[in-house]
Amino acid sequence: MKAKIPRNFDNLKKLRPRRAGKPSLGAMLAVLAVSGGVAFALLQSHASLTGNSVTTGTAGLLISPNDTNYSNTYAGFSFSGIVPGMQASQTEHFLLKNTGTTPLAIRFGVTSTPANPSGIDLSKVHVMLAPYSTETYMPTTPLDFTLQSLVEAGDAGVAVEYPSMLSVGMKEEYNVRIAMDADAVDGNSASLSGIDFGFTGVAAAN
Repeated sequence: MKAKIPRNFDNLKKLRPRRAGKPSLGAMLAVLAVSGGVAFALLQSHASLTGNSVTTGTAGLLISPNDTNYSNTYAGFSFSGIVPGMQASQTEHFLLKNTGTTPLAIRFGVTSTPANPSGIDLSKVHVMLAPYSTETYMPTTPLDFTLQSLVEAGDAGVAVEYPSMLSVGMKEEYNVRIAMDADAVDGNSASLSGIDFGFTGVAAAN
């Protein structure tokens, strides 16, 4: 006796499970997108520096004729007794002090226009500035500046090479005198007046 085949056998075949195929490109991209998102979800910690501020140092330079009273301005000297080509003036003395919070390099200039009724050749007038040694406490070899160069430098000044830097709270002593070349003057006498020596402290690195 033959077994009967149900009439709906064809429908049963349709119900067989499909064999798993390769994932579609869209599905792969979706997986990659999810995986990529997970990669950024790491444990983190954050630290901050808040409320920062910026402040500069302070440049402060004062002058004194006696190492007792310091000020921004003092009356200058009357240099006399100069014999051009032979004899310099008397020696005068003053001090500079760094009263700021930063080291200073010193610059020296003439901040006025000297009265020169005698027509003296300013390029032949020498301002001899002798700093005191920090080791011997005696005047060093004078630094020679022509009055013409100091006038041309004006407020900006020219560099005073020694000491190269004036540290915070430090003071430096100087001797100063004036000399003239023999041919600086044409006549039996001459004079200059209204010469303002200016010293500028420029912030310098340690």
